[in-house]
Amino acid sequence: MQDVADAAGVSKSTVSFILNGRDDLRISEQTKKKVWQVINMLNYRPNLYAKNLRGTQTNKVIAFYMGQGLSPLEKLSFFAFFDAAANILLESGQRAQLLLNVERLDNVDAIVAKDLTKADFSALAECNFIPLIAGDCVVNDPIFYEVNPDYAALKAMADAALPAGYRYVCLCPKDERLRRQLADVFPEVQFVKSCADLRGLEGKAAFVTEPFFRDILRENGLAVFYPEGLLERRIRQILSCVSLAVSGESQEQHSFPVA
Repeated sequence: MQDVADAAGVSKSTVSFILNGRDDLRISEQTKKKVWQVINMLNYRPNLYAKNLRGTQTNKVIAFYMGQGLSPLEKLSFFAFFDAAANILLESGQRAQLLLNVERLDNVDAIVAKDLTKADFSALAECNFIPLIAGDCVVNDPIFYEVNPDYAALKAMADAALPAGYRYVCLCPKDERLRRQLADVFPEVQFVKSCADLRGLEGKAAFVTEPFFRDILRENGLAVFYPEGLLERRIRQILSCVSLAVSGESQEQHSFPVA
């Protein structure tokens, strides 16, 4: 119980009151939600056998949240990610489930949320008390694992592959902090909103981090660099974080850059 209290930043007695449903005490809803998030992240159960039940399951179900109001190009990007993740999960007898709306899920082991604003991620976290992993979103909260692009390392790869110069062609990240990182690292960034935008690109070489961007731009005759295996590396790191979160084991590192 002390581990839960430490991670949530509350006293041990507050955790006890919440576990025992003490509604006669003034404990804010925000504090209750924070404590329940930690309880589920740590897999805490008063009974040791119950604590280890979820961690020993082999046929886990992982939900992937698509987000709201995506453009057709953003949906293509998400489903390329989702399909690749589903195939990797099948290797170990696990299953992927699509989540289309912000809602509470009780039939999955964890949720992966990709390319959300911090506000949208928080909204999803507020109604789910199971492990929630952030992909392409800077959360900065030790309760959650996050996996984001290592832009500096990616730039070094692109510089080596395209020494004559290039532009980074990508979707615009929804997370404001990732957009700032992009601007700080890459001298030229070109955001695209549609397949027509991609097909209309000419001239200067392009660095991309979406495999299907590479394919479309090569059809245009552009010089394109995509780090081979990047999508799989990102997914495997996210799924590694899912395993860590579901296990409930204490970890010092919660943010993982990938290149």
